[in-house]
Amino acid sequence: MIQYSNVDMIGQSPQDYPVEWIEQVQLMDGLLVTIRPIRADDAPRLQAGYRQLSSQSRYMRFLRTSNELPDQQAYQLANLDYHTQMAFVAEIETDQGPTLIAVARYAMIGPDRPGVAECAVVVGDDIQQRGLGTILMDRLGRYAVGQGIKLFVGTVHVTNAAMLRFIKRAGLPYERAIVEPGIWEVRVKLGG
Repeated sequence: MIQYSNVDMIGQSPQDYPVEWIEQVQLMDGLLVTIRPIRADDAPRLQAGYRQLSSQSRYMRFLRTSNELPDQQAYQLANLDYHTQMAFVAEIETDQGPTLIAVARYAMIGPDRPGVAECAVVVGDDIQQRGLGTILMDRLGRYAVGQGIKLFVGTVHVTNAAMLRFIKRAGLPYERAIVEPGIWEVRVKLGG
């Protein structure tokens, strides 16, 4: 088991954490949610959230249906530098304490594709269709533009009609193309 501690954080220190991006929002149905940048100590909460997803949601987001998010992957997903990689989480308070209910993230692709980042979002099954994904993606897009990102790319299973509708409703210019059987690559232009 990986030990999660401040010593293990990659590029994360209290002075690096973009505290100015923390905000409480109220969803259309009145639910109060905290939107904030991810922290290294969120790795176990990412794993708990992953276990709460339906097998269909896991497959649509990760293109696999395993029941567990491995420790190493959770650690990597929670340890970001807030520049080349960024993630916003949506958190609510429950009887069990703070609970992550959604995540939106990007990772710059590399020096051979400047200004381009891979993007992904997942919203818990019981919170979908309440506007949370839109809030997270708007926040992520604004942050990304400030980091010099002009284009988000992401893979979407061709049967993921909900994600394709979500992208269309966002109102941003986008293109899509089949990159392998059953998989779209969607490209979303940022910043007008």
